Amino acid sequence: MAGGGAGLLIALLGGRLMGGSLDLLARSLPQSRLRLDQIGALLGEEGFGTLSRIVTSAAEGALFAACIVGAMSLARRSLDAGR
Repeated sequence: MAGGGAGLLIALLGGRLMGGSLDLLARSLPQSRLRLDQIGALLGEEGFGTLSRIVTSAAEGALFAACIVGAMSLARRSLDAGR
């Protein structure tokens, strides 16, 4: 929850995580075929808009935090098993 909240806050303050950065990079390179417009279409937007950036940032933050917690849990189990 904290990771998702942090991702949401970053997006609301105008920051960009991976999805927003990839969209910005793709739009700045004229020959790029990468488009994230389909994500926006799922959310009822035309293109990768503000809502898309907010939702993907929250999801990225939550996924990142979940992976960190998972890795810490695995490390803890490994240390406990070695005792």
